[in-house]
Amino acid sequence: MVMAGGPIDAYVASLRGALRGPRGAKADLVREARDSLFDAAEHYERDGLDRAEAERLAVDEFGDVRELAPDYQRELALAQARRTALLVALAVATQTVVSEIAWRTAATSWSWQPDRFYAILANTVDYAGYAVFVGALLAAATCGIGTRFRTVGRPFARATGIAAITVVGFFLLGGAALSLLSPAWHTATLAATPLGLTSAAITTALPAWMLYSGFRCIRAAA
Repeated sequence: MVMAGGPIDAYVASLRGALRGPRGAKADLVREARDSLFDAAEHYERDGLDRAEAERLAVDEFGDVRELAPDYQRELALAQARRTALLVALAVATQTVVSEIAWRTAATSWSWQPDRFYAILANTVDYAGYAVFVGALLAAATCGIGTRFRTVGRPFARATGIAAITVVGFFLLGGAALSLLSPAWHTATLAATPLGLTSAAITTALPAWMLYSGFRCIRAAA
């Protein structure tokens, strides 16, 4: 029998309020804690205790929220870091493909040839994208299966969030420089085309999403 408003409900509410992180992962952790408490309380009831006393004893044995919350918070921080890393990998890959398609489509009407500086800048941005993609996948693996082989804590999750924000800044600046120095900026070749509108929407939405996820990562790791 569930005792509404009893010691278990109060404990679960306190635990929920102490945690920050992805909604689904947080709900799963709180649900597991609640189920464990109910199982323990039912065991004590079968031993002859009334429900209120059984719940109080279950809560006492489970541990103080202030002592348990850091371990739960570590799991949530790593879950958010894993999501952030996967988002960065997906976003960088998507933007690379979209930019390449847009570039090749627009270039058919150009007679312009990039100078050495532009070529170096473009190559730097391209290779940085490859490196970020690989690094993000490694970070996601570290926060997931990697925890079986080594201890990974909230500092790693915080670093992942900071890295995501840094990646956004780098590619925004690099992309802006490439756009300003290319004919597309001056001739608005792609501006009114479906491809141009799609490219603009993607290059706006993905960085905003990455920033949001990065800041959530830092908050979960705090």
